[in-house]
Amino acid sequence: MKSKRMTKSIRTALILLLCLAAVLQQTPVFANKYAEYESVALVDTSNGTVGYYEPINLMIGGEDIFSDAPGIIVNGRALVPISAILTELGIEYTWTQATREISFSYGGKSVVMQIDNTYATVDGVKTLLPDGVAPRVMNYLSVSGDEIARTYVPVKFISGVLNLSATWIDSTRTVAVNKKEQTLTGAYLDYTKTYPEIRLKVTGEVDATSFVISGADVGGQDKVVVDLQNTKVDISGADAYWTESGGVWTYDIYDGIFGLDKVDIEQTGTMPYTTRVTLYQDERRGHDISYDAKTGEMVIRLINTVNDVSVEKIYSTDAVVIETSENPMVQTTLDGDKFYIDVIGSYLHIGDGMKTYMTVNEGKIESVTYEQKKDSYYAPFDDITRITINLTEAVTYDDLYLESDGTAIYVFVTPNPINNFEYVKLDQSTAKMSVRLFEAASYTPTYDAGSRTLSVTLPKSVTDLGDFVYDVDDNVIESFTVEETDRVYKLSAKLAENTVYTETGTATSVAFKFTNTKIRDSEYSDRLIVIDAGHGGKDPGAIGTKAEEKDLTLKAALYLEDVLVKQGFKVYMTRSTDDYVNLYDRASIANDLGADLFVSVHINAHTGATASGIEVLYANESMSSDKGLATLMQDALIDELGAVDRGISSRPRLVVLRETTMPSVLAELGFISNPDEQAKLMTDSYLQRAAEAMAESIMNFLDK
Repeated sequence: MKSKRMTKSIRTALILLLCLAAVLQQTPVFANKYAEYESVALVDTSNGTVGYYEPINLMIGGEDIFSDAPGIIVNGRALVPISAILTELGIEYTWTQATREISFSYGGKSVVMQIDNTYATVDGVKTLLPDGVAPRVMNYLSVSGDEIARTYVPVKFISGVLNLSATWIDSTRTVAVNKKEQTLTGAYLDYTKTYPEIRLKVTGEVDATSFVISGADVGGQDKVVVDLQNTKVDISGADAYWTESGGVWTYDIYDGIFGLDKVDIEQTGTMPYTTRVTLYQDERRGHDISYDAKTGEMVIRLINTVNDVSVEKIYSTDAVVIETSENPMVQTTLDGDKFYIDVIGSYLHIGDGMKTYMTVNEGKIESVTYEQKKDSYYAPFDDITRITINLTEAVTYDDLYLESDGTAIYVFVTPNPINNFEYVKLDQSTAKMSVRLFEAASYTPTYDAGSRTLSVTLPKSVTDLGDFVYDVDDNVIESFTVEETDRVYKLSAKLAENTVYTETGTATSVAFKFTNTKIRDSEYSDRLIVIDAGHGGKDPGAIGTKAEEKDLTLKAALYLEDVLVKQGFKVYMTRSTDDYVNLYDRASIANDLGADLFVSVHINAHTGATASGIEVLYANESMSSDKGLATLMQDALIDELGAVDRGISSRPRLVVLRETTMPSVLAELGFISNPDEQAKLMTDSYLQRAAEAMAESIMNFLDK
């Protein structure tokens, strides 16, 4: 609800709020930043007073929930904007200004709540709210200067009316709202379905969340982790395939069927109860989760998933990139100015499978649409994701080229841009390149040490390449260039610093292996750093006049990854695209991987445009752990960037710091709300320098 008119006392209170904020420089107005602060200031419209409240996190069904106003603690009771819960659950509600009432219906119940009234009406019955805490309208100023009002209600009452369970997690100031508590009583693998399934017998439907750990990227094992929220484990009656040790139930899959190695089930939380199901993979598999009401089972279905569709410039060519969880089965159809790509046996993990239209207007690509469909033509694998590339003109198959690297499909819209050329990164320090030949040919590689350029000239009669420039920039190779003349192709590879090459070609191929010796031989090669780019996806974080926090944190995190990889570290990103990862999952990923350090990258914000500077947050007070790393990182950032030194700050209740088991810090690299700092944060050079400073502090910490 937006307030169009305000009383003089409330307006005065808001002016007072701004004055206090300018002096104290500690009160954010950005909803998704609230959890990073100890207190927030809001105006109670009942009396016009400014109050400082402890902000809280809100989770529904295991998912972080974001609102343009924070949940708060009032007299020991958790209050949240009612719109945040009702909107998340898809419940329509009505606000009546004349009577200051909010009303909604759910599960056959009709509920009416009135501002400042300690009683609500449920199905016509007058009901006292928990501890007599009445709904209230709280005001604050948004980043745009709008006067915003939100109706706050006790979480305990709303969860009770909606027949949900609410649990307070004191260590991280989190309210977890879930379906009622249930028990997992059994589990089995069903190989008889079109898509193999892990079926979990439960006493009732529960909420489930999941995340994927690409452990093979850093020398571990790939895993799918499914958390059943508010669920106890009691599977003593499971079949003989399950064995129990130390509270973990394991199903070993000795033949590796369907790419699975084993499945583990264990109790990982008690407040609320959380049951974790971990699928250990020999090869990457996609999955989706559902509830089978007929059998009373939660179902983890092993099915390929389409996770993202984007348009990028690759090999100097416009390419549609379709990211999948596993090696896809693909069928294509060209119909004039439309190119259809069907990913067979897949589930669209974007927008609940709804048809989505994406405007492109690049080269010959006008737009791209994608949607979930069923098509009996592909039976039994009739679940498909259909991607349609709408072109500006009718084309032929000669204008299109499609390839897959196992977890992504690339569709190039140009005449055969990369036929017969392949480049594959094998690990952080090595890669290989090959060119397929139609027939044996003689050639002599030349290498210019000054420019670090390896060149090969090939007759056009022995292969088909075409002109292109491929900016790789992966710390092994900087770029590939192919120049085409009437008779020859000149292929040039610009090597990264410290990269050497060996020739591995055959009679029908030109091939080289590349190795960055500095990365391969680094003293840090066994050290794993998890980098967490703050916010992302549905959560923009702090919003400036020209940028959003989620975009700046991702760019800074990618720069930090690049610097650390060049030093030989193993690096894992909690996100490397514009996706959201739940806060508890970010910590779980780092813990599961056994990371040496965890670094979360953020951008600060404030109501006043003059607030500025850098600060690093930590939880553990030990100088050999969080506080020591925070001190070194703060000093390095200030020395490198010359920013205002806001010092280090203890934030022991932040989820990503509290729940990680290794030294962890959260770096606030500046204020997006300050025009001058926002401008700096939007420059690549500034974020690059920040990344180099953070990397320096990491190395100094580990070298101690």
